[in-house]
This record gives sequence, structure tokens and C-alpha cells, in this order.
Amino acid sequence: MELTILTALHKALDLVGTTIQKVTKITKPQLKFFVWLLERWWMLPVRYNFLTLSRYGGYSDRAIREQFSKPLAFVELFDALYRPLQQKECILAFDPTFVSRSGRHTPGVYKFWNGAHQRAEKGLEAGVLSLVDVGDHMAYHIEATQTQPVTVDAAVAEEQKGIMEQYATMITSHKATLQSYSNVVVVDGYFMKQGFIEAMTTEGFQVVTKGRRDASLKYLYHGKQSGHGHPRWYSGKVNLNRIDKRRWKQCYQDEEITAYEVVVYSVSLKCKVKAVYVVSAEEKGYELLISTDVTMAGEKVLQYYRLRFQIEFLIRDAKQYTGLEQCQARSTDKLYNHWNMALFSVSLARWQWWAKLPENQKQDTPFSMRTVKTACLNEYMAETIFSILGLDMSSKKVKKLFNQCLNIGSIAA
Repeated sequence: MELTILTALHKALDLVGTTIQKVTKITKPQLKFFVWLLERWWMLPVRYNFLTLSRYGGYSDRAIREQFSKPLAFVELFDALYRPLQQKECILAFDPTFVSRSGRHTPGVYKFWNGAHQRAEKGLEAGVLSLVDVGDHMAYHIEATQTQPVTVDAAVAEEQKGIMEQYATMITSHKATLQSYSNVVVVDGYFMKQGFIEAMTTEGFQVVTKGRRDASLKYLYHGKQSGHGHPRWYSGKVNLNRIDKRRWKQCYQDEEITAYEVVVYSVSLKCKVKAVYVVSAEEKGYELLISTDVTMAGEKVLQYYRLRFQIEFLIRDAKQYTGLEQCQARSTDKLYNHWNMALFSVSLARWQWWAKLPENQKQDTPFSMRTVKTACLNEYMAETIFSILGLDMSSKKVKKLFNQCLNIGSIAA
């Protein structure tokens, strides 16, 4: 298992080195640093900061700081590495994540919503954008961008973007690249607001989100018009507590849920939407899903929204294993590079080791970022010790001992 992982990750380093040269915004010194950094990032067993990185050879603390002060082109790198996904069914997923942080000199510290504690707390927020492979159920990082605080000062607020406008810009600013993969953006219920939805649909994106349980929806009128006065558009309000199943069409059913779909008018969004009403088998409650694409099948709306949670797993792995919350820098560019490096390293490990497995092996081979880190650390320590001892790596006995060192602490998942 360890040798398989290491072979895949060595290929990943070579792939990054070759691919990154196609990104015109990255210089040769940045290329050399990036490949070195990626290898260290996969195996670092301590906190992720400039000082601990410098202890693993290659660059000094000061040199690392200087390199981090230049923002890397992560979106262009994503496009160069994951281009095969353009041939597969994919969706875009976006989710802001809270990053605990304090300090007077850290830019952007404000009260943001912390989903883990279900309350607003002082810290930073990163808007994470990812691409989800529908067939493989796997999310790959595109870019993480810092959310700027929205002040209540009216004089300053005029020059600032609102929070929803910021979120929309994080996605639409890369419109050309993103739409070559997908034009469907999946977000949670917080984003069911006219400002966000309108900004996305204007740029050619379709949004799948969760509707409010008290959402104001109206049935569309399809009958004959009287011929006098204004034409009739609607035929009554939707009662979500007891839907009219003569108007709703069943689109999905399994042992746990039943889903119904209909095209309605959303009063809050001021547009027609595809509504999907999901009720549990015991009929103890319901969920409402919304798609701005009225032609999208209700089953697809349900499938896409369920896949939104893949971005949560990506963020979870980056927080637990690659130091997403451990950046100690006080510069916007350094924060940007650190966050994106944490997410990028998880995505590339997934892409190089798990996504390229044969289809019949994927189901029986769960991805584990901890296994990847263990393998990379074992290899680094073994290579260092064997090199200091001056052992001949061409010897079969030495090679056997070396390979045994790689299996220390190995886990299946």
C-alpha cells in the first residue's frame, strides 16, 4: 500500500513540475519552490508555518516568507492539471469556511459564522470553490479566496462589496475557465438570496440550492386566458406543509425518501424555478430544493445537492491534515497561498492516487489523507537516515530494509 501511494505521489510531483510550466504567471524560481513545497506539505508532521517548513531542508525561513508573498496562480494550475474532467459530468460547489484567527494586524479579522459552533465568532473566512466529479463523488479544489468584512459604517460601505456580491464575484471572476467544466453551481440554503442568484444567472450559471421551509412559491397558471385585462400568471400559493400532489410529479423514490417536482414562481427570487419537495418515508418532515434551471430533472437536482457535501469532506481533510487553520502570516497574499496550498495538496493526492485507479478498485479503496501523510513522512525519514549512514541503496538487503521502514504506521483508511 505504502509503495503504491509513494509511486503515485512521485508521479504527481513530476506531473506538477511539467504542468506548472504551462502556467505563464509562474516563474522558474516559483516552479522550483512550489514542487519542493508540495513534497514537504504532504509529509509535515508538525504545525504548518514558515519556521517548521524551513527545518526540512531546501529553503530558509526568510526565503519561504518571500516566496509566499507572491500569490500563485492556483486557478490556472487547476485548469492545467484537471482538464480531463471536462469530458466527465461535473458540478461546481462553493462554501465559505470559518478559520479561527485573532490579532490586531491580521487583515480581514471580523465576526464570521462558525458552523461548528453554530454562532458568529471572531476570525477569518475563506470562500472555497471546488469542482465535483459526479461519477466519482469526489471534490477537487479550484481556489480559496478571503472574504472581506462588510462594515456597518455607511461612508465606508459605499466603497465595499456586499457579502453576497463578494461570494458571487469569487465564482464569476473565473467564468471562462469554470464554464468549460460546468455551469451548475451548488450551494447551501444560505445563498437562496436574490442578489446572489441574480448575479450568477446573469453570468450564465445555474444554481442549485436549498429553499427555506417558509419559502413563498406560486403555482404557474396554464389554463385558458379570458381575453380581457392583464393575463393570469399564477393559480395560487404553494402550501409546503401539504402539497397538492395533483400538480407535483413524483421524480424519485427509495427506501428513505420520496421526491416530487414542479416548476413554480419564487417570490423572493423573482423568477421561475424548479422546486423539488423531498419527504421522508415516515413523512415526519420535508426539505425543499431549488434549481434556477427549470429544465433540470428533479432527480438531478436531488443528486447534485447531495454531492454538495463533497466540498465539506475536502475542507475537513485540509483542516485535519494539511494545516488549513494553522497559517500564522499577517499578509493577505501569504494567507491566500497557505489556504490554497492546504486544499490543493489534498486534491492532488486524491487525483493522483485515488481517481486514477481502475473503476472496479475505487469502491474497495477508500481515500485516506492520513495514509498519504504517513507514507511521505516515512519515506523522507528513511531516505535521510539511510543517506547519513552511507548505505548502498542498490543492495537488495538494504532496499528490503528501506521498504520495511515505509510501512510503519500504515492504515487502510
